[in-house]
Amino acid sequence: MLKFGKPYIESSQDYAILKNEVEIDGLKQTLWFKVDKKYEQFLCYERGDAYLIASLNYAMINHHDIEIDVPVTSQLLFNIQNYLIPALIENNPQFHAPKIKAPIDASTLPNFGAVGTGISCGVDSLHVLATKTNTIFKDLNVTHLTFNNVGSHGEGQHARELFKKRSVRPAKFAEEYNYEFVHSDSNLMDVLKQNHFKTHTYSSMFPIFCLQKLYSVFFYASSGYKFSEFQLIDAPVRSCGAYDLLSLDVFSTSSLRIYSEGMGKSRLAKLREVVKYSPSYKYLNVCLSDGDNCGVCEKCVRTLLGLDALGVVEKYSEVFDVDYFKKHKKWYLQQMLYRMADGKHDYFEMYPYFKKEITFDMRVKKVGYICTNKIANVLRKYPRFFSAVKKLVKAH
Repeated sequence: MLKFGKPYIESSQDYAILKNEVEIDGLKQTLWFKVDKKYEQFLCYERGDAYLIASLNYAMINHHDIEIDVPVTSQLLFNIQNYLIPALIENNPQFHAPKIKAPIDASTLPNFGAVGTGISCGVDSLHVLATKTNTIFKDLNVTHLTFNNVGSHGEGQHARELFKKRSVRPAKFAEEYNYEFVHSDSNLMDVLKQNHFKTHTYSSMFPIFCLQKLYSVFFYASSGYKFSEFQLIDAPVRSCGAYDLLSLDVFSTSSLRIYSEGMGKSRLAKLREVVKYSPSYKYLNVCLSDGDNCGVCEKCVRTLLGLDALGVVEKYSEVFDVDYFKKHKKWYLQQMLYRMADGKHDYFEMYPYFKKEITFDMRVKKVGYICTNKIANVLRKYPRFFSAVKKLVKAH
């Protein structure tokens, strides 16, 4: 059972913190969400919406029911119970349909009317700004950029230090281009331990609904899935972003509309828009490993190959070591083949651009990679034998 109490606010001279007591199978913890003092008036202590959304996938995977002492928005609970949960259960029988016990409230909360989006300076977030700034839809132009610590940076103190390091660039971007900057920290990832790749939509909604009196519209940068790739079946290489088109519509209420921005566009299609957006030349940052682009992690590899496929990699010499990329191009192409073997959908669209550069020995290595993985998967069924083989390989 997951039990959430009544949220309350504690504040200091600089910060305001929304807190709530959480009980998971008898273990009590305090879940907190911290923002700058200027946003205290928008913290939503009146509703349990943020807690319901953030814990929903966790409850379905871990077979928990959910109990919340504060009212949940009627429309939100109705949509979750009647549409999202049944759709996921139908396609994933291993999931649990959680019983949700909470008061409901159909009234409309006061709302400041901000239009927000996340700003990591990655491809997805820069695509929002490239396409949702200075448009003819004045009420849908982005006004607030937010940078949150809810799982993408990892867990514990290391995550907090990485979050602090990574937040410098988004803050500078917001200041240079005159956006309001909403910087928030939380211990959500420490309380509800989840695989962020698999659950990012749910956890990313937590800070938005903690501040739901601030936003009337929020553009959530989708994960690069085309409409034809909409999928409700859970799979190791597929994130929850594959069904954002459903989940974000379910999470939207009469006072807060959540859009899956970029849904229907592949990663490469979004990159085509981003490379036309000049601020990206000095701000694009996609790294999984560090504050700056390391150039060799999976996301850096994917982005460098995409930029090269579009013929603009030279424009990004301020944020990537382009010379290193060129000198080690063969290694990058080999990584592309490996990720294709893993079923990573983003790489298949890039492959035609590099097909003529793929050599025979690179294809042989791909076959070897596939065979090695298949053998490893078989051996994993026998943990002791697998462990012995690993030690033997390391010894040689």
